[in-house]
Amino acid sequence: MLCPNLLALRAHLQVHPVNTGRRIELTGPSGVISDDMEALHAESDGNGRIFLLSGVEFSTCMYRGQTQDHGTCTPSLARLKTTGEQLLALCQRIAFEDAIRTHPLVQITARTQFLDGHLYVDHEGLAQHYGHATDMLDITSNFDVASFFATCSWTGKKFEPFYSTDPGVIYRVNPALLDMVCPQDSGDNILRIVGWQPLPRPEQQRAYAVQLRSDQDFCQLPSIEKFRFSHNAAISQSICEAFDRGDALFPADAAAELSLRAKALINFTEDQIARAWQRLNSWTGTLTSSESAVQIESQCGIQKITTPTLNWNGLIDESTPDQLQAQLVEVLNRVRYRRAMYL
Repeated sequence: MLCPNLLALRAHLQVHPVNTGRRIELTGPSGVISDDMEALHAESDGNGRIFLLSGVEFSTCMYRGQTQDHGTCTPSLARLKTTGEQLLALCQRIAFEDAIRTHPLVQITARTQFLDGHLYVDHEGLAQHYGHATDMLDITSNFDVASFFATCSWTGKKFEPFYSTDPGVIYRVNPALLDMVCPQDSGDNILRIVGWQPLPRPEQQRAYAVQLRSDQDFCQLPSIEKFRFSHNAAISQSICEAFDRGDALFPADAAAELSLRAKALINFTEDQIARAWQRLNSWTGTLTSSESAVQIESQCGIQKITTPTLNWNGLIDESTPDQLQAQLVEVLNRVRYRRAMYL
């Protein structure tokens, strides 16, 4: 069956342009009023954590773009074939997350109060956006961002326009319905806000994520719709250039280099290895015996050290606390939020 190209698919899905100032009546003329302006929007989770959504305030649809249809759609952790590969990847990710916690701006953000709550730093979300294996899949509130990932591929050094006679895929997600029909055992929502973070990438990508169990396929979740489209070389080229060949979504920064160093690690502390096993066993729903754990660690080359070796030395400028605080204040001054008072 002939598939439409991406521009025709966009029209078929009735994707509205953003940043036009269009007024949106979410619940009727006398209800909640919003607009289509992309910005940072503050939202509280009711537990004292403040998330800064990046993009439009209310997204009735979210998207995921892929250059090819792989049939199933599972997170990067599930794509690793052996327990040893998964364990090593989790150790590397935990080492990266631990190093993130020591970044001066991350530390300032984590202890900053905003709108009677604390700004939430999503260490796992950051690890996801810097290429580490997680139980999450990226989705975005911005169709154009999804289109970039559907029409451009990473060559190992840079993004290039992608072309194939096989169709690409756009997934459309109804976020409200997804959370309603897919409760998680942990009590958390399956849809995860990533949004603005004190390190680059998530804000530019209008980032959200879907957190999956080891037995879940994104394609099979209720409310997920899959639309195939025909690749077009001119359209792929145009989209790639519109995002500066990926630089607009993947700005060069120190965290990218730190992530590369983390992915080369085989030396971890006993605590980091224990946390990796805890995450792996929780995700798979299994319990690995001590004897098997020792054997698996040996097979994948994991070695124990007393002190973490991954750090920011030589990667970040020496900014003063006052300069970093001013940087964060500049971000918070851009935040839009709603206030409610009960009398």
